[in-house]
Amino acid sequence: MAQWPLIELDLHQFYGIDTADGCLDARSWRWLAHRITGLFAIEHSRLRVKFYPSKQQQAPARRGRR
Repeated sequence: MAQWPLIELDLHQFYGIDTADGCLDARSWRWLAHRITGLFAIEHSRLRVKFYPSKQQQAPARRGRR
């Protein structure tokens, strides 16, 4: 998963899930998929910003007139 670093950080920040402690071994893929899907509903999650940047982030930077 190319976006795993973003997912891992978001899981910790928004759900308090520390993936390094092995907690995912005791959970199903369905459980994890629901948590990851939920990250898209959080406005400032890294995952959502990566795939759905705000209009301000999409706009090219304006250059000053010379």
